[in-house]
Amino acid sequence: MRVTNVAYFITLAAAALLGACYTDGITVEVPWCTDNEGRHIPCADADAGPGDAGTSQEGDGATQPDDGEEEEAGADDAGPPCEGECVPLRPTDYSFTDPHHVWFGPAQNPAACPSGMLPQFVRYAGLVVPPLACPDCTCGASTGACAPPSTFVAQAAICDLASGSVETSFAPPDAWDGACTAENAVPADLDCEGVSCIQSIAIGPVQKLGESCAPTPPSTLPIPATSWEEIAIACEGLTAMAWAGCETDEMCVPKAAPGFHYCVAAEGDVVCPTTGYSERHLFYRNKVDTRTCAACSCGPVEGSSCTATATVFKDDACGVFLLGTSISSEEGACVDMSREDRALGSKRVTDFMYDPGACAASGGGPEGTATPTGPVTFCCEP
Repeated sequence: MRVTNVAYFITLAAAALLGACYTDGITVEVPWCTDNEGRHIPCADADAGPGDAGTSQEGDGATQPDDGEEEEAGADDAGPPCEGECVPLRPTDYSFTDPHHVWFGPAQNPAACPSGMLPQFVRYAGLVVPPLACPDCTCGASTGACAPPSTFVAQAAICDLASGSVETSFAPPDAWDGACTAENAVPADLDCEGVSCIQSIAIGPVQKLGESCAPTPPSTLPIPATSWEEIAIACEGLTAMAWAGCETDEMCVPKAAPGFHYCVAAEGDVVCPTTGYSERHLFYRNKVDTRTCAACSCGPVEGSSCTATATVFKDDACGVFLLGTSISSEEGACVDMSREDRALGSKRVTDFMYDPGACAASGGGPEGTATPTGPVTFCCEP
């Protein structure tokens, strides 16, 4: 049968895809006929006269019911066939996509979508995290400053017998820098329980201030890049007529190329159906890498020392020398006084010298992690 009215043919063909058409609210079934080449074409009403669109003319190869008998139900009522494969509809348990053609394989050698199918999205699995090697931490030599002793004490006994004796403070002022001072001068005739208060003088140790070691600066080495072992390439998987020629619980998709699977996808780590799309593959959108080398730090300073010279004078202006002695941060000094030199007028400390020490280094090791993010579950036909 040859159809001359193109618009009418299109109308009937569209109605045939749905199995019926609607006219003024009344459902009208649209039959199908077969031409002499075996093609499905819409038939006109059996009562249509010669020349009407869709009427089967004798000799044109179209099948026509005999004596008004109804045509047998069969392939002629099935509509256009599926040109690809009929696969199950997407699951309704979760927010799954429509079926896609998906290729799973090595990330270093990904497949391309089959000809005529546009790529849709890519997901990844098997995050490879190379070990992070951080350089050893070290600490430089210590730095610091030396400060004068905070104690000068007159003792009412010689140094060897001074334990338990009366002490008289000859202390310097607070925040002293070692310059000449007559603070707390002790007169020569001061009596301590019947004996001279100035038989020896004890000077405290030099003080160490602001000591520290500088650690090596943070590592500037690049962090080894992560990589993926597997990749999932999702290609479009619908035909122009997704419902043609399939059961009501199926849809028509293009035939899968070798190596590709029919799959649906859902955001998150979800469970796949037990039938149909039951083969589960968990992939990810991206990754977060917080790896770095921790900062280095240095422990307390060990092995450093300070030395200085302490001088005591009879007068209050550091002009009449009485005694001088070396002192250090490890120990002070005790000096016995002669009988005629028992007046403590002023004092000063000079010749400060700082000898650096060392610090134990710590820290600097790898910290942080690299983890995949944005899970996506593929559920595929086995």
